[in-house]
Amino acid sequence: MKICFHLSTVSTVLVFGLLVAACSERPPAMPGSAQLESLGVLARQGGQASAVDQLQAWAERGSPIAQRELALAYEDKAASEKDAAFWLIKAAQGGDKEAAFVLAGAYYNGKLGLGKDPVLAAQWYGKAAAQEDERAALMLSRMAKYGEGMPQDLKQSVAWLQQASAHGSAQAMFLLSNAYASGDGVAQDLALAHSWLEKSAQGDFPPALQSLALAMDGGSPDAEKNPERSYHLLKEATEERRMHWDKAQ
Repeated sequence: MKICFHLSTVSTVLVFGLLVAACSERPPAMPGSAQLESLGVLARQGGQASAVDQLQAWAERGSPIAQRELALAYEDKAASEKDAAFWLIKAAQGGDKEAAFVLAGAYYNGKLGLGKDPVLAAQWYGKAAAQEDERAALMLSRMAKYGEGMPQDLKQSVAWLQQASAHGSAQAMFLLSNAYASGDGVAQDLALAHSWLEKSAQGDFPPALQSLALAMDGGSPDAEKNPERSYHLLKEATEERRMHWDKAQ
């Protein structure tokens, strides 16, 4: 009995030891999105090979964010276009909104060796828009207006503008204002046109600032004449254009 007890005890200790070892060898937890995106910045802007290696490891473990950041790190390297496309598709299929938007742009413009495909572009813009991406909704509005990758449909174009505007796109607000002003795809409504123009201007969209300034300089049915505000709006529009130009350099 003593021997059996001794062997049983040893077995228990061994099993416990194996469990402890297994736990100690467990792979580290997946980093958060902020940490992975920081690695992406280091990989793209800093050119750090170690950051690329870490992203590769997390991407292979199935992280859509790591897959997207790895794809973006490869995006500007001609020799790595296939890798960029591979990981971008993986990330988009994994539900990453940003990856879906970038992949849609690649199909729309024929980048990353994927070739131009407006239909696939519309599909991926749709997946990004379904996750409240205002940029994707704005692109879908353009594609519906001109019949790119889908039948031409002005009412649907306006619907996408309304969605993009609801999510804060000042550019979409400006285009929606134009649609209401001209009755393009929606019933003409000058009051709504002016309201959306004001909202777009509040978002510092330069064309909206300029259009509102011109309306207030000469007066219009929906805008009282206000030369002083017109001057400040024009000045603000010029400053916004200059700021965006400087960022582009």
